Amino acid sequence: MRILVTGFEPWGDWESNPSGDVAASLDGEKICGADIVSAVLPVVSGEDAKVSLPLIDEHQPAAVLSFGLAPTACLNVERVAVNLKKDDSPIVADGPDAYFATLPTRAMRDAIEAGGIPAKLSYHAGTFLCNHTMYSVLHYLSETNRSIPAGFIHIPPTPDLGAAEGEGAPSMALEKIREGAVLALENLVSFLSNSE
Repeated sequence: MRILVTGFEPWGDWESNPSGDVAASLDGEKICGADIVSAVLPVVSGEDAKVSLPLIDEHQPAAVLSFGLAPTACLNVERVAVNLKKDDSPIVADGPDAYFATLPTRAMRDAIEAGGIPAKLSYHAGTFLCNHTMYSVLHYLSETNRSIPAGFIHIPPTPDLGAAEGEGAPSMALEKIREGAVLALENLVSFLSNSE
């Protein structure tokens, strides 16, 4: 069993991106018997899909889990991706208005929380690249008739990034973020194993 994990490269004024750091750190790992392959996506509209979608064809994963950075104090397990870019244009012309994540989102949230990492369900992945990636992957899997679970988790900034945003900005240590990601993946592997 193979799981594809993605994160994003640094962007804007931020010199690092914990979503990409976590994804890169998981590449080649084996979690509960599943092989993890990962990629760090460019923060350029459309380029994210040009990288991630061919990886689905190349690796034929049993599931796809993407990570992205958001100003949140916990891991947000996303439930919905909308067909909308930041400029109000659609991601896919004539595509469905939205897709629900096909991962076991509630169980993943519960598993992360049970491991002592703050987590919650979120019902809006935004209109930036995180939503773009989530929607693009789910649409591609739907259009190619693949029953591969896929979805997205927003993660907090690390303390250095939070400090750069000003006093009171949310943050979480990279080790804790990675621990939460592993808990989510362990739950996902269990779900996939029980679905076989």
